[in-house]
Amino acid sequence: MTQPPPDENAGLPQALGDGLTLRWATPADTEAVAAHNARHLSDNPDEPEQGLLTWTRDLMGGTHPTTRAGDFTVVVDERAGGKIVSSLCVIPQTWAYGGIAFQVGRPELVSTDPAYRRRGLVRAQFAAIHARGAARGELMQVIDGLAWYYRQFGYEMALAMGGSRRWLPFRIPALAPDAPPAYRLRPATADDIPLLGQLYAIHCAGDLVTRVRDDAEWRYELGWKQFRVVEDAEGAPVGYVEARANDSGQDPEVMHVLRVSELAVLPGRSLRAVAEVLGPALQAELEALNATRTLPMTGLALNLGAQHPAYTALGDLLEQYRAYYAWYIRVPDLPAFMRHIAPVLEGRLAASVMAGHTGTLRLNFYQAQMTLGFTAGRLTEIGTFTPAHGEDGDARFPGLTFLQVLLGHRTPAEINHIYADCYVTPAAAVLLGILFPPQPSNPVSLY
Repeated sequence: MTQPPPDENAGLPQALGDGLTLRWATPADTEAVAAHNARHLSDNPDEPEQGLLTWTRDLMGGTHPTTRAGDFTVVVDERAGGKIVSSLCVIPQTWAYGGIAFQVGRPELVSTDPAYRRRGLVRAQFAAIHARGAARGELMQVIDGLAWYYRQFGYEMALAMGGSRRWLPFRIPALAPDAPPAYRLRPATADDIPLLGQLYAIHCAGDLVTRVRDDAEWRYELGWKQFRVVEDAEGAPVGYVEARANDSGQDPEVMHVLRVSELAVLPGRSLRAVAEVLGPALQAELEALNATRTLPMTGLALNLGAQHPAYTALGDLLEQYRAYYAWYIRVPDLPAFMRHIAPVLEGRLAASVMAGHTGTLRLNFYQAQMTLGFTAGRLTEIGTFTPAHGEDGDARFPGLTFLQVLLGHRTPAEINHIYADCYVTPAAAVLLGILFPPQPSNPVSLY
């Protein structure tokens, strides 16, 4: 029997009881949603953050490259004149695993009026956006958010996010006063998009999971991020940097700094030489900004993930390593994701000591099982099996912990250190290490 296609409307509008209705937002809701978000997401509700108003309007107003008003859910209280009491949105984007692109949904701006909390309103909205994601072909949803909270909706912290080194003023080498700088900075423009794309690929070169940017996304981000092109004395492009003041969050180590989020140079150019010029230039920007700020910025932060060539290039000029946080990841159809990334897995196998492998790997997630069948080094079957007992299988991963292995975030041995019921046979450990080696990621998400 043919299954009907997934419903992108997810059955909305939906009555939730007590006069509450869940529906998709419309452009007419923009100001009400913006006011709701500013009121309930600002650190100080008495001083709503202008940035939340602007961001919500941007996402709902038709200027964002992927998101529209209809990508927001709202719960309205019909008994209170249709007041919006809860809302969230999804920011569609494209990410890649080992260079293979796939569709991602990024839930954001999750907010509920305190008087309406603990009624399952967020859960109902997540069910709606997950259903819409299935209809759109999303293979993954990602969230950066509150500790623990999103685990209850099927997410696992499984991909590194952030991680930085501080570059304090006294560690920035001074340039000779009578020597012209070898490099200079200028604001990037839309004409630079091909160059920026080339440099962005270099910036991401060591990462397993990355975001794919198209021209529309570049143009959008050029409007609010601060990209600079680095040129040599003759005006030839050398590299790029994205750096801007950071005042968000509650961590004093990353608040009130000039934060570098992207940095790369073209092949054949010295990253250290460029960075030694960037340091004084960015420090001068910081000091100029501090002249007009109530809370001064305390230094530069290279927020380039757990690993980046800039850390090697600058060496002991950097200090205060801040450990990374993690993205919440949801993979709604793990077999479908495996089929999608099969070329990556087969390539890893072909380059390994198990090239040409034939056999079946049985993965037991306790509440579900999966098999990966290989024939002469090709992934030819993705299925399931019925365990003879609870501990059957070549590898066992409790809960959603396998996602950490899948995304190169943790090895099975590292998971076993925390979860004693994670177990891998010696033979499976070799194969899993080949198929899913640890590899850094620090995707630059679309906001």
